Amino acid sequence: MSESIEIVDAPERGRFELRVDGVLASVADYMDAADGRRIFPHTQTAPEHGGRGLGTQVVRAALDEAVASGRSIVPACPFVLAIVAKDEDAYGALVA
Repeated sequence: MSESIEIVDAPERGRFELRVDGVLASVADYMDAADGRRIFPHTQTAPEHGGRGLGTQVVRAALDEAVASGRSIVPACPFVLAIVAKDEDAYGALVA
């Protein structure tokens, strides 16, 4: 039986959310600066969902949205920074 994974932008909460079978499992928080940069200060995955790559999925969705919208980013969260560094070709140009 496969799980249903959904990732959505929740701007009213300032984060991207990943849900597994409807249950919130991981988030990538963000703040939009007045100059248009998107700052990523924190990510979190619920312990019971850890070790499955869900945090990476939600961060990549958030970064992909930044690419699509032409935003620059500030990867203040070490986890976001690690993903940007790992995939420099896709996300390196976004870093402000």
